[in-house]
Amino acid sequence: MHVDSTVSGPYDPQALAPVSPVAPASASPVSDDDPLGDEIAELSAHIDAAIYRLLTLILRYDEEGRWHQQGFRSCAHWLSWRTGLSLGPARERIRVARCLPSLPHISAALAKGKLSYSKVRAMTRMATAENEEQLLTFATHGTTAHVERLVRERRRMLAGDDSAAAERAARRGLSVYVTDDGDYEIRGRLAPEVGALLLKALEATEDKLYKEQRAAGTEHETTAAGRRADAFGLWLEERVQPKVQLVVHSVDTPGSFDTPGLVVTEEGAGVPAETCLRLCSDAEVVPVTRGADGSVLDVGRRRRTVDWRLRKALEARDGGCRFPGCDSRLRTHAHHIRHWAQGGETALDNLVLLCPFHHRTVHEGGWNVEMDERGVPRFFNPLGVPMPVVPEAPEIGGLPVPDPDYGLARWHGQDGIGPWTATTLWQGETPDLNWALDWFARKDGDSRL
Repeated sequence: MHVDSTVSGPYDPQALAPVSPVAPASASPVSDDDPLGDEIAELSAHIDAAIYRLLTLILRYDEEGRWHQQGFRSCAHWLSWRTGLSLGPARERIRVARCLPSLPHISAALAKGKLSYSKVRAMTRMATAENEEQLLTFATHGTTAHVERLVRERRRMLAGDDSAAAERAARRGLSVYVTDDGDYEIRGRLAPEVGALLLKALEATEDKLYKEQRAAGTEHETTAAGRRADAFGLWLEERVQPKVQLVVHSVDTPGSFDTPGLVVTEEGAGVPAETCLRLCSDAEVVPVTRGADGSVLDVGRRRRTVDWRLRKALEARDGGCRFPGCDSRLRTHAHHIRHWAQGGETALDNLVLLCPFHHRTVHEGGWNVEMDERGVPRFFNPLGVPMPVVPEAPEIGGLPVPDPDYGLARWHGQDGIGPWTATTLWQGETPDLNWALDWFARKDGDSRL
């Protein structure tokens, strides 16, 4: 399906970008003598067209439920495991793939390399069958930043609707990551009332810190962002520290934890020795002894239930669900590899952490777990076929010399893509965003107008 960038209708593209519908060859002063730039632009358009085919394949795989047959909790988890995408981008690709069948004009533009995947990803957050042609015209005459801003402002206008409020509540979340250098990075989306409470708490503690620093004459030694981070830490210490458990990892003789040589959090981030000594005065210390090779030594128990000390050792070893492709750390279960009723001990070498979904998969789905000689759990599907931790790549011989388009044109079946295929028709004007928002509100039947 061909989509003309000058779609007619109540939405006038000239009101947003009064330019010619076809970018002239002189649009770039180096278009005639910049072969490397042309190759980059052309390949980018081919990649976007290839992404369309990729999304159609992902949608088919999702609808056929093949991911479920392989033991994954969702198609996104399978896609992350199979292709190396992180879970967030994998979920986003599946979301976009599910939207495209109901948006034929946007789909056709992406298939022909006329739109970037970034634009399409933003457009699918507000596109409907009624407004997609006009949204496509806006995207053709604007940049990705323009499209993202339009979508963001339109969604903000709808934030007061009941359906939008429910959707916003479903998007709430908070994630904490440990960076490569051991710091913690926090990302989240909070409901307005929760975010306001957090800001009030931080502002009160930050004000307290600032007064202390000002009295000491050190207020200029800390940035505003640094002071807020310090305030967050102080706020947590005042409320959480009496309940803290420190997990102490040591290769010393068990019992010698009076002056721990290495202290880390349960996520593996190092804690300075002086900080550890300060926190140890109020926190409960949980010793986890490791062998010379770094493995957690067995703190075996012969009781059926996993007590808290064994649980800490198990978490230190596994970190989260050990099923291939799943790294869930929420509400994990301690699974007996050899069941207690069959004589299996409640010991570290007979336990493995599984998330609730994969715990059911193992018990009720016919999967089996074995611990190999290195202490690594191996999973076998109901047919006895081992599940690799990561997909096994086939052996590949010598690669042929790539074509100028790297074979992508043959792969996604789209010839005729050139270095100007995806070039926006925007020439620097300021889009009338208010006018566009008003038009989309009327098109969507916004009752507040």
